[in-house]
Amino acid sequence: MNKRLAIIAGLFVTAMPATGQLKPLVAASTIPTTIKFEGHAGFALPTFCDEKGRSYVKLMQPGMGMAGPVFRISDKGIAEAEFDITGTLGNTFAVRPNGGIAAAHLDGKTKVIDNFDPDGQRDAEVRLESPPIPFFPTQIAIFPSGGILLAGIQYRTRDQASAAVYDDAGHLIKQLVLEGDAELGRTIQAGDNTPSPASRVDNSSISRSVAITGDDGNVYFMRATSPPTIYAISSTGEVVRKIVVQGPAGAGWPKFGIRVIKNRLVVEFYRECTNMLDSNSCKGTVFSVLDASTGKPLANYSLEDTAGDPIACYAPDPDRFFMFQDAPHGTAIAIVESVPK
Repeated sequence: MNKRLAIIAGLFVTAMPATGQLKPLVAASTIPTTIKFEGHAGFALPTFCDEKGRSYVKLMQPGMGMAGPVFRISDKGIAEAEFDITGTLGNTFAVRPNGGIAAAHLDGKTKVIDNFDPDGQRDAEVRLESPPIPFFPTQIAIFPSGGILLAGIQYRTRDQASAAVYDDAGHLIKQLVLEGDAELGRTIQAGDNTPSPASRVDNSSISRSVAITGDDGNVYFMRATSPPTIYAISSTGEVVRKIVVQGPAGAGWPKFGIRVIKNRLVVEFYRECTNMLDSNSCKGTVFSVLDASTGKPLANYSLEDTAGDPIACYAPDPDRFFMFQDAPHGTAIAIVESVPK
């Protein structure tokens, strides 16, 4: 293989199913949190985690929709900060390198990033240059440099995806055309929502996509097709890697859970779905853990129903999953581990 072909082969990796059975996960311990509320609250998706093991989550209370703060919760369960993102676009926020967050809102046709410091106070906003193809933002991630990845759906077609990378001052570095997005748009236009073993897309494949910052400095962007495609994107707008994740047996389409830490890539899937177009028909959750550099599958796990959902954080060596749990007037975090043989 010549050098050019070797580079291309390194960029695009298909992760084949890991061998062996699903390893069961059970809650080993529970950390109560200091978040309190009246009445039932649901978890807005996606949730996030930073390199210090602190989780970030918005709670949805009846009649309030997406109104309310994002909480930053320490690994001890302490609610350290509240970020009032009222007026921003739903749950479109990202973790900043300093422990604050960034959220997006629109000022006419201009996309604006609202920065919050680690204490929850609003910091300076960043106004983004308009890309050649305007789009409505539904995902955001922040590079360690302060640069921004924004992704969403095009205004002019309402059915095609787009993404762009900006520097920390809001100057456009590159608008991205991700492999498969044009085909995704054509499939949605044709109304082809028929499930197949090899690939399935529907109208939520764009809106349910997720962008996170990996601890290697790249942003990992998951396109929520089935099987999901994950792009590792640099702060210069280059696609470093593409990984197609074939989930374990019984897995449905991907959930909002994706984490990258210490060269481990975690992808969360719905499980045992009787209707591939209805997540409520699914019976549980499975996780795939892969090598983030090569896409090589390392382990697959099944989550017991009482372990909690959604994911808060993940830690490798050994694999541990930190899951949010509902409580009568608050929330807790369950530490979930594999059952010893």
